[in-house]
Amino acid sequence: MTEPTATPGRRRVAQATRRRPSALTLLAIAIPLLTVAALGLVRPAEPRMTTHAPTGAPLDRTTAVCPARLPGADALRLGSTDLVSGELALRVGREDDTQDLDSGVAARTEREPVVVNGTGDLAPGLVATRSGAGSAVRCDQPAPERWFTGVGASAEHSSTLTLTNPDKGPAVADVTVWDGSGLVDVPALRGVRVPGGRSASFDLSEVTPNRDALAIRVTVSRGRLASSVVDLVDPLGRAKPVREWLPAQAAPAATSYVVGVGATPSDRTLTLANPGDSEVRVGLKLVSGDSEFAPSGVEEITLAPASVSEVDLGGVLRGKNAAGVQALRLEATGPVTASLRSRTESDLSFSVVGTTVNTEAGVALPAGVKRILLAGATAPGVVTVQAWDEDGETVVRERRVEVDPATSARVNLPNDAVLALVRLERTGAVVSVEVSDKGLSMLPLEQLETTSQVPDVRPAQR
Repeated sequence: MTEPTATPGRRRVAQATRRRPSALTLLAIAIPLLTVAALGLVRPAEPRMTTHAPTGAPLDRTTAVCPARLPGADALRLGSTDLVSGELALRVGREDDTQDLDSGVAARTEREPVVVNGTGDLAPGLVATRSGAGSAVRCDQPAPERWFTGVGASAEHSSTLTLTNPDKGPAVADVTVWDGSGLVDVPALRGVRVPGGRSASFDLSEVTPNRDALAIRVTVSRGRLASSVVDLVDPLGRAKPVREWLPAQAAPAATSYVVGVGATPSDRTLTLANPGDSEVRVGLKLVSGDSEFAPSGVEEITLAPASVSEVDLGGVLRGKNAAGVQALRLEATGPVTASLRSRTESDLSFSVVGTTVNTEAGVALPAGVKRILLAGATAPGVVTVQAWDEDGETVVRERRVEVDPATSARVNLPNDAVLALVRLERTGAVVSVEVSDKGLSMLPLEQLETTSQVPDVRPAQR
């Protein structure tokens, strides 16, 4: 049997199938692959920075605004925690004036609002307080945002908001109001314009009558404004009306401390505000010198979105269980604001959520019995207190107190102390001053700033 032989046509097909790809085919494959590889090696240019962080510089100018007097509260105490002497520029009402600091302290009597300006060496440690007749308030610096919780707008409980412009140009602010059921539309408090060097006051019972407890937020959109609130409780019957300044809170917070609850039996009401759009639950603990503990009989507090609620703590802050309690701790599932109102037949006082002081705080002290209260320590640390009298002489050279988390501390001050400096080492804490002089007052302290932020301004890049 003979083998089949391959035909010439089949041989050419076999040879064609074994032929290599053409150069054009190879280029068609290689060029896209090389392009992809080259693109993988290319890094895009770094985007050019269009904004730059501000730089720190020594503080060379500070403004403090003292609100108008309450009946009998005419005393102004001015001070510099650096104990420097010099001349402060004042504006009393609409008139310009000056005040000399001697060894870091000064005092005067004024009925009208006072704007205090410190420059140069007088700027970093400038502090001021208005007091008298059982009332006291720390003269605050202008701020772009302030919160006030527990204000009233009814016949029995009313509050007056005052906005003071310390500068020559106009300033504009918007005031947001919440009550027990939500946001309140108050056209009179939108786009409030305060001319330079003037003040604008609003009786909330007139601009937004309401029987609920209220919370307000002041937001400054132009210029600078200092905000203050006077609260008046005028019960029915023969009871004497009582009034006091309500301190401001810087911002809502989830974990916060209300430092200073007082020791005199009184009606105590905790007001909570939830400005958010979600329901919030708030747990309450009492803070003593030994521990933080949950009081019996107080359930977790539920706040509806955008609402304000009051809690009666008169029974909780009374008796043996409240012995030694100096602060409240609020632990919430969302940011809230809070204030504690204490009222007797002849006096009214407020404690509010304070900010954490990390290095030092200063205060000009009113007359009366005074003590410094601390709570909410962030770590074990040491607090050092110094104090001076009206002649600039040292009355507390250096008193050191150890502080620990989940406890409170107290430092008593001599009655003749008019200026105090609180330094914190290795920790931060919420600090307040309790003053008793014909009435109880609480002065929450803030971080003493020694530097200012200078904006980085550059020509536009075209």
